Amino acid sequence: MELKEIGQTEEKITEIMNSNGLTHFHITYHGCKGIFIPTCDSTCPGIAVTKCNKDICRVYPHEIIYIAIEDRKSVLYLTKGKIETHYPMEHWKEVLDEKSFAQPHYSYIANLHYVEEVTKDFVILRCDDDEYKVYTSMRKVGTFKKAVVEFGYGVQQGKK
Repeated sequence: MELKEIGQTEEKITEIMNSNGLTHFHITYHGCKGIFIPTCDSTCPGIAVTKCNKDICRVYPHEIIYIAIEDRKSVLYLTKGKIETHYPMEHWKEVLDEKSFAQPHYSYIANLHYVEEVTKDFVILRCDDDEYKVYTSMRKVGTFKKAVVEFGYGVQQGKK
C-alpha cells in the first residue's frame, strides 16, 4: 500500500488505514489535526507485564503515555487506563525503545509521541483531550529536551 497522492483527505486516509487493518489514532498537536501511526501495531509482540495483583497482561509501547514511580510501584499511564507493577524504573529503561521514550525526571519515563511542551519544571503530555503533567529535574531536563528534538518534534520550550 502506498499513499503517493498529495492532499488526501483525513477521511480517505482513515478509510485506507482501516481497510488495511493498520493501527492509527486521530490526534491534535499544537492545534493541528493529524493521524498518528505507531511504529508498533497489533502484529508487534508487545510487552508482557505482571501487575501488582499478579495478573499478566500485554502492553504495546504506543499505548504507554508515561510511567511514574508512585508508592514504590511503577505505574503505567496508558491511553486507556493505568496499570500498577512492581518493576523498577531500570526495567522499563531496558525494555522500552530509547528513541521513543526518555526520562525527564528520575521518577518518570515519557513517551515522546505524546509530548506537547517542555519547560524547565515540567513536561506536558497530551492524549486525545487528556493532559498530563510530569516533573523535570535539573539533571535530566537537558538530555530530555535533546531527545525530544532528535525525535523530530518542534516542541515549544518554556522560558527559563
